[in-house]
Amino acid sequence: MPTFTVRLADGWKRAGDHMSLILVPILLAVMQTDSIRQVLTYDGVHFGIKFGVPASVVTIWQFVDPPSTGVSVNAGLPLSLPFAVVVVPLAVLLRAGLSAGYFGAIAAHLVGRDDDFATSVRTYFLPFLAITVLPYLFVVPFALGAVGVGGVGGGGAVLGVIVILVPLLLAVGYLFWATPYLIVLRETGLLAAARGSYELAVDGGAYLAYTVGYAGLVLLVSAVATAVVVNVPAVGLPMGIVGGGLLGLVLNITTMRFVADVDPQSPSAGEWPERHRSGKAAVNT
Repeated sequence: MPTFTVRLADGWKRAGDHMSLILVPILLAVMQTDSIRQVLTYDGVHFGIKFGVPASVVTIWQFVDPPSTGVSVNAGLPLSLPFAVVVVPLAVLLRAGLSAGYFGAIAAHLVGRDDDFATSVRTYFLPFLAITVLPYLFVVPFALGAVGVGGVGGGGAVLGVIVILVPLLLAVGYLFWATPYLIVLRETGLLAAARGSYELAVDGGAYLAYTVGYAGLVLLVSAVATAVVVNVPAVGLPMGIVGGGLLGLVLNITTMRFVADVDPQSPSAGEWPERHRSGKAAVNT
């Protein structure tokens, strides 16, 4: 199986042919107004790290830890509660449409389909709408529970909710991050894609290795990105949004090809050169 760095190099090369798609992670980053506000209103020196998996359109906010949150764990899902409270239904629909077109266009380029961005929006909008909404529905009960117990039980109860929530988010992120990729690769529905992601995850192997490699990359990049974006926002924030959009495109393309390689029900995204193979199990052909 090609190494993680080899896959990244391939993703970087392929991203150059589809630079128009960078507008999606840039726009979604700008829509996360709560994170932008936290950066712009912070007065001090801040450092932080994040962990994450590629479960959604990757933007700069998967790598930047906003000042008010400290060191955090990110399951790769749009889980910012303040953002969920502020955003209007139109923004949710926009996020779902952009994500559907973005993932669909990437898959089409990799497997040789004729689907364009607009076609992908029409085809995959409903499952991506569900993907956009479900994380909020998952988190809100825990958040409301933390607020409620915080008023009667103090910080210990709130800490208890966090201790339960963080492992759950990590587990869900690991088990289901391949879902949006399988929707567009298999051209299937949400439940079938989620089931496929779960099966790949529990099998471990290449899926687990890729997840660990990706999380390690996020950890390393986040230390630098957080320091630059938060502590020098006048320059770091715009550079981070654009640079994060490019890196996000590279990582989403890289991950799409990885999922196509390891999932036996997905169409082939092309063979790897012989020097990058490791036996017959390397590539889905």
